[in-house]
Amino acid sequence: MTDLADIEILTFDCYGTLIDWGSGLSETIAELAQRHAVETPLEHLLTEWEAIQFEMIGGTYRKYRDILTDSLTQTFAKHDVELSTEECQLLGVRLPEWPAFADTVDSLARLKRNYQLAILSNIDDDLLTGSLPKLNVTFDELITAEQVNSYKPQLVHFSEALRRFDRPAKSFLHCAFGFKYDHRPALNIGMQTVWIKRPGWIRDDDAIPTFETPDLAGLADLLGC
Repeated sequence: MTDLADIEILTFDCYGTLIDWGSGLSETIAELAQRHAVETPLEHLLTEWEAIQFEMIGGTYRKYRDILTDSLTQTFAKHDVELSTEECQLLGVRLPEWPAFADTVDSLARLKRNYQLAILSNIDDDLLTGSLPKLNVTFDELITAEQVNSYKPQLVHFSEALRRFDRPAKSFLHCAFGFKYDHRPALNIGMQTVWIKRPGWIRDDDAIPTFETPDLAGLADLLGC
């Protein structure tokens, strides 16, 4: 049963939902592929990178900056390319520069009028700090992988949100574009979720979001903000 009247807190995936992660990731990998004459299609390289990264975050916790470096290194090693130290670090260097989606800032301002806001992100604190000015809103909580020593889709981010706000799961609406990282665990812990249909989404899990909207402005409309 869905009931928007119960919602007090909006939790957000950041990269891919608020920040245009997809474009930044694609541009960096495409640039390296061109530089090293890798002829494999970009979509295949992105799929390889995601699989490597996903396996890494399922192991013993390490900072995400290190995972970005190692996953990029391993992706290109599969194509017999040895990246330089500087090239290996490009994702971590560039990530804080990636822009917010066009509707993010205005929509967050609308939502903040009626709800508490939080970010639940598979990121390091310093990387998130670089992105926050682009969102131009004060979040009530910022919950990162570095803080909880765990990565989504594990439940730790979500249980930590319940603990910090001291509210039941029914009080939360988790807002995200990704399925296996966000919708599945949020629904499993009892939160309602809304699928934000950002460009380039991949339905990598059969989780069924409670709601769906075409973008973040659509979420503000849905909630009457």
